[in-house]
Amino acid sequence: MISASILRKYALLLPLSGLAVACGSGGEPVKIAGGKPAAGAPAAADKISQINVLVDASGGMQGFMHANAPGESGSNFQQTVAALLSDVNGQHGAPAAYYFVKEATGADPRILVPTSYGALTGAVSTGIQKPALGTELPLMLAEALKLHAKRPGTVSLIVSDFIYSPKNSGETWRVKTDVKDALATADAAQLAVSVFANTSAYRGNFYPGNRTKPQALRGDKLPYYIWVVGAPALVGQVDGTLLKRLASQPQAHFNTKFAPPYAALDHFQNQGEWYKAEPIAGVPALSFTKSVSRKEPAEVVFGLDLKAVPAEWQKAAAQGLRLDAAATDATLLRTWPVAQEPAAAGKPYLQQYTHLAKIKLGQVPGAGALLHLTLPRPQPAWVAQTSTANDSNIAKQGPKTFLLADVMQGVADYFAGQPSAQQALDLPIRVQRAD
Repeated sequence: MISASILRKYALLLPLSGLAVACGSGGEPVKIAGGKPAAGAPAAADKISQINVLVDASGGMQGFMHANAPGESGSNFQQTVAALLSDVNGQHGAPAAYYFVKEATGADPRILVPTSYGALTGAVSTGIQKPALGTELPLMLAEALKLHAKRPGTVSLIVSDFIYSPKNSGETWRVKTDVKDALATADAAQLAVSVFANTSAYRGNFYPGNRTKPQALRGDKLPYYIWVVGAPALVGQVDGTLLKRLASQPQAHFNTKFAPPYAALDHFQNQGEWYKAEPIAGVPALSFTKSVSRKEPAEVVFGLDLKAVPAEWQKAAAQGLRLDAAATDATLLRTWPVAQEPAAAGKPYLQQYTHLAKIKLGQVPGAGALLHLTLPRPQPAWVAQTSTANDSNIAKQGPKTFLLADVMQGVADYFAGQPSAQQALDLPIRVQRAD
């Protein structure tokens, strides 16, 4: 979001008077993707209570949201965000609320202006009629979290260019700290942030974050972002449903909890005598009816369905999956994609998974043990590639965002103490001796 101080400098924009309309559909029901929850899916207690959609209504966003001539297809931004709004509006299961984001003024101290689905999708499709001065990114995040505090179980989708330049140009070094502090109103263990990046043609004045003169762009591509903020399991649900259209786009996930289905395959490349016991607190359990040893180890193949996790994580799983053996001698023999398994042809019970992992076990403690299949958290390279410290000639630079790396580092610093800072996935497996 272009800051208010930058836009004031250019003095080109009008106030937001008349932008807000009645919250006509703000309380209408929406759907989260239906169907029976798969094994490993979030429990019923992790239900979404409300979905908030916040769209930046500052003048810096006008270049993405503009009127189109008859026959024009609309920008990528317009197509993507209009489709997202439609998906939210057309779902059932949790109410939806819609907001424009603007700067607080003496006449209107609100940062989040309630509106309706129709007004918001109309602005995306035909342009902001009276654009506002933008609010600072930390304030926008803090205001969104205030809504979460009022209604636990809320997930917010925030759409903006996320350009953040502090009012004091000599304090850009504080960007990381400012973002971290804005999130600190919430408990890091109970919060997650997912970031989806995209680019779109931009038509109009671009206001650089480093406060140089505005640049007139005529279709140059610029980045925009959709942030998903909420409880870890709920953000994972929204990422896999409402945001599935963006599955191929660059992403970054902070403390987001994905719960991919996984299970032992009791009739595929296995050794030893064991059976699948009743899950314990939702964790798959294996009971061994015959003692295992190093001379006579057991081997168990697990099927993992990683279709709903980020594509980058799926690619990393084949080589990057690890096994925490706990108090056993268990080893991970092999991980491979189902697409590379010849025996999977014509076998639906294998084809429902994306990956296979074979574990070898020569010791089961009397008290049992909890193994963990884990995936180290991949570092998204696109963040550094998209960030710039000088956006004064953005048309020449290409699609870059002012100090994006610092903004994202602020988010990462906030979650640094969480296990998810090191691990993208953690799939526990209980092993025990049969009674």
